[in-house]
Amino acid sequence: MSKRTPRLLLRGAAVGEYGKTYVVTLKNFEDESQDASAYSNLNLYFRSPDGTKTVNCTGAFVTDGSDGLLSWSFDSSDPLDREGIWSGQAKLYQSGQESRSYIFDLECDGSLG
Repeated sequence: MSKRTPRLLLRGAAVGEYGKTYVVTLKNFEDESQDASAYSNLNLYFRSPDGTKTVNCTGAFVTDGSDGLLSWSFDSSDPLDREGIWSGQAKLYQSGQESRSYIFDLECDGSLG
């Protein structure tokens, strides 16, 4: 049995939040930033802790994509609606090709109001 690499855990999300910009860097297992400048479209998908809901976001490169920096925000019509650990994945598209990031986790805290 092979050893599984732990997923990256992002923190800072809260139930019902929208419009806040999240930024991550695409990296390989050697911790090197990945050049994604050849890709023209970017989407992120998040699955709820119980697996019953998927939230889709359109992403964007922070610069030209050569440094691997990508950003996204949740829309007011479809924010994260429950607390817990959401699974996320970026999908990048170019002509005739789709690439996917490693699956990561996003911790979503509750809200008091």
